[in-house]
Formats: sequence, C-alpha cells, structure tokens
Amino acid sequence: MELARILITEDEVLIAREIEMTLQELGYTVTGIAANGQAALDQIAATQPDVVLMDIVMPGDADGIETANRIRTQFRLPIVFLTAYADADTLQRAKITEPFGYVLKPFQPQELNIAIQIALVRHRAEQFHLETLRSNISAVLPHEINTPLHSILGFIDVLLRYHNTMSATEILETLQCMREVAQKLERGCQNALLYTKLEVIATDPVRIGQLQQQETPFTPDPIENTAEKTARDFNRIADLRLDLQDLPVRMAEVYLRKIVAELVNNALQFSEPGTLIWVRSYLEEQKFCLAIGDHGRGMTADQITRVGAYMQFERQMFEQPGLGLGLSLVQQLVRLHGGNVAIHSQINQGTTATVRLPMPII
Repeated sequence: MELARILITEDEVLIAREIEMTLQELGYTVTGIAANGQAALDQIAATQPDVVLMDIVMPGDADGIETANRIRTQFRLPIVFLTAYADADTLQRAKITEPFGYVLKPFQPQELNIAIQIALVRHRAEQFHLETLRSNISAVLPHEINTPLHSILGFIDVLLRYHNTMSATEILETLQCMREVAQKLERGCQNALLYTKLEVIATDPVRIGQLQQQETPFTPDPIENTAEKTARDFNRIADLRLDLQDLPVRMAEVYLRKIVAELVNNALQFSEPGTLIWVRSYLEEQKFCLAIGDHGRGMTADQITRVGAYMQFERQMFEQPGLGLGLSLVQQLVRLHGGNVAIHSQINQGTTATVRLPMPII
C-alpha cells in the first residue's frame, strides 16, 4: 500500500540515494531528489508530493531553511528537516518555517518513518481544521451579513420615501434603529475576522509564543470599563455586579477586553432584564480567574460540548442575532494564551463561564 509521496531535498548524492531506498523499503513513493532549493520548488510544482524531506545545509542562494519557508508560503506542504545540526541557533531559525518535524543525522529508518507519519497526521488535521473553517464561513457569513444589510437598506428606503411626512422623533427613532443594526453588523464582521486570525495563529508556534509574552499589569479597570459599556448597550447597567481584585494577567489588554465583552454580551443576551449579571476576578492556584455568570435560560451538557465557530443553539426558537462566535472566540483566545475555559450551566437557572489564565512571571 502506498503510504505517501515524498520529495527528498539533499545535495549529497549518496546520502540522497540511501534515503530514497530507506523510504521505498518503508512503503513510500519518492517523487524525486532535488539538489538545491530551486530544484525543490520546481519539482514540487511538477510532482505535487505529500511531504518534503529537507536538508538544512544546501548549496545555492537559499539554504534549506529559506527554501522551506518558500515551500510553506507557496505550497503549504509539511516539511521534515534532515540535519546533522542540533544547535540552538539553527533550530531557532528553522522554527520560523513552521516545520512538522526534525530528524537528526545519522538516523534509523524507524525514526524517519515516525517523523513522516507525525507530519502527515498534523498536516491532515490542519487542513481539516482550515477546511471546516472555510465551510462554516461560506455557509453562514453571507446570511449573517446580508440580513442586517437588508434591514439597514429597508430603513433607508423608509426615510427616502416618507421623510417629508415623518416627525423629527420618528426620523430619530429610525436612525437609532439603523445605528443598532449597523453596530451588530460591525461586531459580527470583526468577530469573524478575529476568529480567522486566531485560527491562523494557532498553526504557528512562533506567533503563539509572541502572543503569550504580552501582559496586562492591572486588570480591574479594563474589565470594569468593558463590562459596564456592554451592559449600557443593553440598558441593563443596574443588573451588573462587579467584584474585581487587583491582579495582573499574561494577556494583552485588547484581548482581555474582548473576552469580557463577549462573555458579558452572552450573559445579557440570554437572560431577562432585571436579573443579575455578575463579573468576578480572583486568584486561584496561582492562576488569574475571571468568572461571568447570569440567571438566564442555560445550556445543556451537549450544547456546551458542541460550542464551535458559527454555531448558535436553538436559533429559530429564541431568535437571537449574531454569528454565534462569542464562546468560540473566548475559548480560542484563552487556549492560545495557555489557559482554559470552564462552562457550568443548568437549564432555566443560568450559566457561568470561568476563564483561567497564567499570571505574569515575576
């Protein structure tokens, strides 16, 4: 059974032939041997391999690391580096290309086989993830954009046709409705763009590392300001209760505000006016914790486990607008920062979402 099609990029002819025989004995198909970076790019375009084995030290204008970067940019193929160099500087340079594995020379056939299999599994998982995202966006996003746009156009038509007979109060009310719909549309588009950005970051270890180095040294102000602004948008500032401790968190303030806005928005959206919404921050087991809860309709255990992008439960029954991205955005943001989200809920009693994030290293 043919396992995968592999391109070997190695300038030493004898080593390349030895690798070719090893791969064939393992059941792989070798699409070719490239002696330099340009030859590798040409062969990939012609033969479309599944995996590229890349020697780091290569002749020509581009070494193996630079060639790998071009391959990932142009073809999005998984790359496994073959190298006799394990020094920190070389590995740090190689990380930028998002390799799917390393094999140190000299290597055993089974070591090479394991590295290739892991690369294939990771690549297929990444492709499935991206295809799912594309499918969800293409299926839902047009409807979610067109619906509010049609509402705005409807309001505009009313103003154009009847502005001469409408009172100032009626015109103002119509403009306010247009503003509310436009704000929801703006939020939905921003969430879609942010979710797509986070999905890309999730496949890049270097960018994840950079993300995790950012901090917010004083959290009460951004949490309070964001929660109160969101509550005012729902005319429910009187329902909001805050209990915030003076704690830092290892996350940029812009993302902390986004988490608060999405969780408070969900709590307000799925609970009745006059019921309490609470926001609490505290320290637990050396973790920054943020809990946001409501006394709303709640979620079933199945709904909690199925939280995903562009999924909104019981949409027709409850007629709640929006992309259903709020919890997914929160989960992805927290996960990328090395934290976790716990959702506890009971039907008709309410939901509490608890975010746990690392504290800055002092």
